Amino acid sequence: MDVGMEIRGFLIDLDGCVYRGEKLIEGADAAIKALKDAGRKILYLTNNSTKTPGEYASKLRRLGIAAEPSEVLTSAIATAMYMRRFERGPCYVIGEEALKMALLNEGFAILKEEEAENAKYVVCGLDTQLTYEKLKAACVGVQRGAKFIATNTDPNLPVEGGFLPGAGSIVGAVRIATGVRPIVVGKPSKYIMDIAISRLGLDRNKVAIVGDRIEIDVKAGKNAGIYTILVSGGGLYSKRKLKITPDLVVKNLYELTLLL
Repeated sequence: MDVGMEIRGFLIDLDGCVYRGEKLIEGADAAIKALKDAGRKILYLTNNSTKTPGEYASKLRRLGIAAEPSEVLTSAIATAMYMRRFERGPCYVIGEEALKMALLNEGFAILKEEEAENAKYVVCGLDTQLTYEKLKAACVGVQRGAKFIATNTDPNLPVEGGFLPGAGSIVGAVRIATGVRPIVVGKPSKYIMDIAISRLGLDRNKVAIVGDRIEIDVKAGKNAGIYTILVSGGGLYSKRKLKITPDLVVKNLYELTLLL
C-alpha cells in the first residue's frame, strides 16, 4: 500500500508515541502539524483512563500540539460507551476521576468500597492511588456476581526513564484472586477500535493505527482490519521475533511524515 495515497485518517497512540510522561518525543509536534496540513484526520487513541479528553487536549497544547477534546478517545470514554448496552446499575470502580466521570455521564452510579458487594459491575482501570482495600472491594463485587470490565490490560505505562505499573497490573490482581476474566474494552479489543474508526468517519481501508507496542497497538489494528504502523523509537526490530508483523515500521512520527 502507498501510505501517502491511501491513508486518510490516523489513530495515534499518546504514551510512548507522542510523549513519554511530560516530555514531548522529538519531532512529534512537527509531524502532527504536517499530517493535519496534508488533510489527514487524526484521532488520539489512548488506553490510559486517568485523564479526560479535555485534560489530554490541554496536555498536548502545553507540549506545542494544537488539539481539541473531540480529537481524543480514551479507554475510559470507550468503556462507558461500551456499557451503554447494559442495564444501568451500580458500579464499583478502581480508577481515577476521569473513569468515574465517564460512567456517571452514562447514568451509572458509583459505589464506595464498603458498598462493593452490591455492585452490578466492577470496572477496573489505572489507579495511581491504589490500595489493598480497593482491590479487596473489587474482588468482593466480582465474587458476588458483578460483571467484571477492564478499561485495558496494558502491563505498564511508559514514562521518562522507564515504566510504571499499568492498568493490567491491577486487573491481573483481581483476575487472579477471583478466577474471573474481564471483558476488556481498550486496545487491542475491537470494541474501542470500532468506536475510534466510527469517530473518524472513514472506511477501514483509509485508516491506519500508529503506536509503539506490538501486542497492543499493532494487534489492535490487525483485529480491526486496518493498516498498522509501529513506532520503534529507534530500537532494534526483527520480524523473526514477532508473532504479529506491522505493515510499516518507522523510528518516530516525524519519519512517518517523510513517507507521505
